[in-house]
Amino acid sequence: MKYRPLELRMKLYDEVHRLRKLGLSYSQIIKMVQEKYSEKLSRSHISYWLRVLHNPHGRESITLDNIKPSKELAFIIGDVAGDGYTRIRKKRYYYIIGLKCKDVEHAMEFARCLEVVTGSRPWIGKDRRNGLYIVEGHSKTLYELLKKPLDIERLRYYIEYSVETITAFLRAFFDSEGCVSKNGYILVFNTDLRTLNYVKELLLRLDIEVTGPYLGTKKGTSIYDKKIGKTYYAKKDVYYLYIRANSRRRFAELIGFTIRRKMERLMKALNPHHSSPLLSILKCLTPRSEIVSGYIAASP
Repeated sequence: MKYRPLELRMKLYDEVHRLRKLGLSYSQIIKMVQEKYSEKLSRSHISYWLRVLHNPHGRESITLDNIKPSKELAFIIGDVAGDGYTRIRKKRYYYIIGLKCKDVEHAMEFARCLEVVTGSRPWIGKDRRNGLYIVEGHSKTLYELLKKPLDIERLRYYIEYSVETITAFLRAFFDSEGCVSKNGYILVFNTDLRTLNYVKELLLRLDIEVTGPYLGTKKGTSIYDKKIGKTYYAKKDVYYLYIRANSRRRFAELIGFTIRRKMERLMKALNPHHSSPLLSILKCLTPRSEIVSGYIAASP
């Protein structure tokens, strides 16, 4: 039998037990499951489940009751608050936590954090149409915790557990939503004012001066994307925060970016006439082609 995601196996397990309680035979259960889920179970597999020799419900390593704060979990939360997403693929009952991003460093760090938190290796691919990296992990527990709109009050405990978790959350959020101008100005954008105000609260707690939120792009504004040659319209108002110039160095030291090009631009702005030790380290990092070799699968 082909491998099925844990969430799907749990759903099929419950369905098999429900149908058996209705008095259906093995053949009838196989037929009903195939019609409803497009999955064909074997008689032996049904037997193992009905005799509770195998129970997929005992396999998920984290639950809402035992999930613990960590910098990896905080990073995942920061990404979901930004470019990340959660969704259910109803046909096969995947509970997905995912990210689409431009930079391989960002994708690999998100994948690493997912693997640490869930205990299973996420799928990583690349969209040939737009060149974006795609990372998707499966966990019903994380889906329930992070489904949008995010419940910030519920997540505070995991984000604010320590300075490490706060900075991990902010780094992921700035990786997703932040930018560094050629002059070194640091801004972060989002359509959710509540999220931006929370980010501002955390930055101020770290003694990083920040102003805003300000309205950046009004809903309905036409925006031309030079990369794809297409004009689209903003569906929501977009707001931004601005890191004050005298706090840029502290931001770089405490939070920074996982994304190399953003971090390089920031360090060059902070050290325009000198070679930064950090820049030397960044230049020695493994080339992108070596990082992704054997690990990235191109999506159709």
